[in-house]
Amino acid sequence: MNNFLDNKKKKILLIALIVLVIELSGFGIFSSLIRFLNALN
Repeated sequence: MNNFLDNKKKKILLIALIVLVIELSGFGIFSSLIRFLNALN
């Protein structure tokens, strides 16, 4: 059971890392939202 939890944590970390890389590269949801808000002002 403990091994299952470790695998789940690793998957969550991996997904978080991928999301972070996408956001930092400027293609993420947050980056697009910020750009959209800046365009409105």
